[in-house]
Amino acid sequence: MEKIEPGKPDFNYLPYKVHRGILYLAGQLAKEGGILKYQGRINEEINEVEAERQAKLCAIHALSWLKIAVDGDINKIECILDLKVYVACNNKFDGISRLADKASNVFIGTLGEKGRHPRSVIAVQRLPQNAPVMIDLRAAIIQD
Repeated sequence: MEKIEPGKPDFNYLPYKVHRGILYLAGQLAKEGGILKYQGRINEEINEVEAERQAKLCAIHALSWLKIAVDGDINKIECILDLKVYVACNNKFDGISRLADKASNVFIGTLGEKGRHPRSVIAVQRLPQNAPVMIDLRAAIIQD
């Protein structure tokens, strides 16, 4: 897995919370060095290739937060319980599930069967900070 510093939230919320062995992760944007370099909707300001890269980067950020929550021991990640992928796009873009696969593949590639998950993909008009892609998830973790 690519090592990325996930960065702190820009607003008044926690990046994640663990309750009874379930980690609830806040929405992850594809920031690079703390900055969202590419903004806008897919098929307008952002092309599909860049959107796929953004989806992967969101997943890498999510895995970074998971690793922080389990003190770096990925064996304490029991499984990804569910993944939501939000895609800002125009009504002509028909690749939202194909795009979401890029994020799903990061979890499966890193965690194997533990990374397989149910998923929802939601097309929206606009995302926070005008991001093209955002993900959030829930994961089961082993707590000490």
